[in-house]
This record gives sequence, structure tokens and C-alpha cells, in this order.
Amino acid sequence: MTALAEALARAGTPRRDIDRIAVRAEEDPKLFAELATLAADGDKTVAWHAAWALERIARRRPELFEPLRDGIIRRAMEETRQGVQRLLLSIIARMETPAEPDGDLLDFCLDGIRSPRLSIAARALCIGIACRMCRRHAPLANEMRLYLEYGDGEELPAAVATARRNALRTLERYAAAKAKPSRK
Repeated sequence: MTALAEALARAGTPRRDIDRIAVRAEEDPKLFAELATLAADGDKTVAWHAAWALERIARRRPELFEPLRDGIIRRAMEETRQGVQRLLLSIIARMETPAEPDGDLLDFCLDGIRSPRLSIAARALCIGIACRMCRRHAPLANEMRLYLEYGDGEELPAAVATARRNALRTLERYAAAKAKPSRK
């Protein structure tokens, strides 16, 4: 076990230790790569703490994750540990949205919005990610709006309901901006 894995394996690792690891990994590409690998570790504590440190890095430097985009997306969709999955989705939410939406990720997010298998936080993140992917494409934005409006009467957890309202507002703003005639 590497020194980093040992540090991450300690149960009850305080946030300041995670923050220190994140700062070091942000500046050291080898440490960053090791941290990214450890987020998939079989030890749930190591994986959780590694993903937590990566999420801290993504808050400051989301561009560092671009080369890892496909792997992070795949792992987020396949992850069974809810805490790690939420952290990976949080990283995805902070990354730049590509011009063309990732169909698999969009499908995962749309399915995840109402999935009882996902945590409430992951469901809220799925709404935000899907909204960001759809807003640049009018047909997708309309579908997303209809999908979100479909369950209008259903009881949703507060975080999911708030994410839904925010996404609908965002989609409406983008639709209104595109509908305005441009001044020349």
C-alpha cells in the first residue's frame, strides 16, 4: 500500500487532511494520477477519501479532469457506492460541458432523476448535468423541459425539487434568449 493510500485509509480522516492531500495532488501530476486511481480502490474508505480529495480539486481546477473525462463519467455511471458516485458526479458537474452531449451520460442522468437507486444528492446532480448538456440544443432542451415538467405533481425530496425548479428556469432563460431577435 502506498503512502497516499495509507493516509486515505484512516477512518475519520479530517477534512483538513483531505484538503492538504488535494492541494499537494493539484500541484503534482503523479500524485493526482494516483489519487484518481485510488478513487476506484476496493477499500471503500480509500475510494471515498480519494474521491473527496478529487472533488476538492475540481472546485478550484476543473480543467485538470479533462483528460480523465471519459473514465470519470464511466465510473460515475457504474459506481455502486453512493458517496463515491455523488462525488464523481459533482466533479462532472464542475467540468466544462462539451459542445456535443454525451448520450450515455445524458441517458444515465435522465434515468437517475427518478431512480430510487441513486441518492438524493446524486439525483439533484443528474438534473444539473442533464440541463447543462441540453441547454445549447433546442430540441434536447425542449425534451428536458417536458421531462422535468412531467412529474409536476409528484412528491420529490427538497434537493431534487429545487434542482428541478432551477433547471426549468435555466432552460426557460436559454429558450427566451434564443427567441429574441438579434439586433444588428
